[in-house]
Amino acid sequence: MPAWLPSRRELPGLGLAAGLATVALWLTPVVSSGSPWVSPVVMAIGLGALVLNSPVAAWIGLAVDRGREGDAYERGLRFTGKWVLRLAIVLMGLKASTDLIETQLLARVVLVLVVTLPTTFFIAHAVAGLLGLRREMADLVAIGTMVCGASAINALAPTVFARRRDQGLAVTAIFLFSVVALMTLLPVGTALGLDAESAGLWAGLAVNDLSSSVAVGGQFGEDQSIVAAMGKTVRIVLLGPLLVVFSQLRRRAPAEESLRLRLAAYLPLFVVGYLLMFGLRMGGDRVFAADGAVWPALLAFNDGVVGLAIATVCASIGLQIHLRTLVDVGWRVALTAGAAWVTIAGLSLGLLVSGAAGVTAVNVAGGLVVLSLGFTAFRRWGPTAVSLRARLDEGEPLTLREAVEVLDLLDREGPVSESLARRVMDRVQPAIGELVSLRESPIQGGINYRRLTYWRSAEHGSSLVGILWTPGTTAHIHSHDYSAVGRRIEGTVEVVEFERAGTDRLRVTGRMELGPSERTEFAEGDTIHLVRNLGTHEAIDLHVCGPPGARGASRYNARETNRTRTLAVGQELVVDVVEDRLPVVMSAPGE
Repeated sequence: MPAWLPSRRELPGLGLAAGLATVALWLTPVVSSGSPWVSPVVMAIGLGALVLNSPVAAWIGLAVDRGREGDAYERGLRFTGKWVLRLAIVLMGLKASTDLIETQLLARVVLVLVVTLPTTFFIAHAVAGLLGLRREMADLVAIGTMVCGASAINALAPTVFARRRDQGLAVTAIFLFSVVALMTLLPVGTALGLDAESAGLWAGLAVNDLSSSVAVGGQFGEDQSIVAAMGKTVRIVLLGPLLVVFSQLRRRAPAEESLRLRLAAYLPLFVVGYLLMFGLRMGGDRVFAADGAVWPALLAFNDGVVGLAIATVCASIGLQIHLRTLVDVGWRVALTAGAAWVTIAGLSLGLLVSGAAGVTAVNVAGGLVVLSLGFTAFRRWGPTAVSLRARLDEGEPLTLREAVEVLDLLDREGPVSESLARRVMDRVQPAIGELVSLRESPIQGGINYRRLTYWRSAEHGSSLVGILWTPGTTAHIHSHDYSAVGRRIEGTVEVVEFERAGTDRLRVTGRMELGPSERTEFAEGDTIHLVRNLGTHEAIDLHVCGPPGARGASRYNARETNRTRTLAVGQELVVDVVEDRLPVVMSAPGE
């Protein structure tokens, strides 16, 4: 079955998220009474968070730890965060209306956006860096403010490998300032005496989400609402190009992958789909303009599908949000979102007012000055690898890519010690999409497992390796020619440990099941073990491996192969000892 079609094991999680999305879509107009202050996006996130943080989670068997074995919803929520999200992004291309775009207004909008969008990006990252937030969170807040709120955040998240928790926090913070815009833009614009065109453009250029943007324009008047929709449409159209830009900035080219994977790393296929659907919308609006039934009906159906898909994704996001996370991190995200919104709202207002007054030279000069100041702040305070070291010292979570950057930083100072490896492994929480390359790597070693290198030391021989044990996998009894410190990211495996009892005999010293977040350590040549995945879910390990030693790796082939399943602690096994050679380890994108 294609990966983009849900399997039976993915239906419970997908069904839970879709059910909450349906409730959100039904409940929003009942609660809001037509007000744009309450949206299906925020309602879906809220319902998901309510389920996760209430006794309902235990009642339906929803695990608090997303990777815990036995959680029937984990695979479906992962499917939702990947494939349903990509479907929504592609179909969003048909939502970008082109009939409101007029040449004069378009030129004015473009002139303002040339200054406001990059400045907003710079300020969001500078504030995020000052507050100790990760670069991925700054990316989400920036694009949500620059383009179209939750839709842009959800579209960008897989491209920059953001966490689902970060998606929820960013969406909530961005929507908060849509509400602020609803409360403040009308009185400010009225006090300044903005003309109708400027007021409508300000609503389109300064409000985060589409519904609130049109609503703010409607507060100024009916014509202003149409102009606001036009200005907002231009920002939405920029989503595709901006996704391409972010994919170039945040993803590195694979070193040892196929051409298809290289192109995917630079230009994700869902971005291509979005651009193609937008082209279809442009062509359809022209070709079927005289058709009063079929084309509008198709667009209306597409709007419904996108609305349900986005609400489903947002419900799955809510199912990742813990209340303690909102208390601990939310205020910093809110401050970053506030700084970004004040930047885009204030700067666009200043450019529109000065442009309407005809002071073109002041308009251009002022825009360039503000843009330069924003860039300077970004270079000075934006999140960097140094802040990653600080977050490691403070015990904060690291994405897989951040762990790679930290290991690279530590490796420049000398060989990565076991104590440093433990600290890094204890903090790793892979983000959306970071394990995809491992899941899609070839089966290796004749054991039905997958193995991928995420980082390799340039000087000291260390590496960060991911291992995926497919259901039913049983490795041979083996030792390693290196020492390693690792942690299980998801799934549960059985580990049987041995010691030498003679030249051709091993004695069982331990037998245990290790689940998510369990640490795994082994010493060069001395640790002899067997790993077996007896469950129905994939199990994934990450290992920081030391440089190869002189002792070599060995494989211990049991002469009675069936006995390994029943051996108790203290029992012995007769084996044949041979040299063990690992297959060539493929490198992940970025290695």
